[in-house]
Amino acid sequence: MSTTTLRIEEGLRERISRLANALNQTPHSFMVEALAQKADEAEWRLGIQNEARQRDAALQAGEPGVEWHEMKTYLQARLTKAKARRQ
Repeated sequence: MSTTTLRIEEGLRERISRLANALNQTPHSFMVEALAQKADEAEWRLGIQNEARQRDAALQAGEPGVEWHEMKTYLQARLTKAKARRQ
């Protein structure tokens, strides 16, 4: 494991310390967990963006897609079934 230095404004450092203590964590573990969550979120977002680019390229190349009216009908039917199951 390597060491990295972060310059953190005093107000943020105090918030981290307060929150970490409230969660029975050290400030270090709180920050490591927060960074891991942010990295997971960024990887997910980049994956979604990449998939969107690939799908757009496929559509631009003439591959078949789903028409909006078909998707809307499908989603409305799923919503109706979900509401019926909840009742």
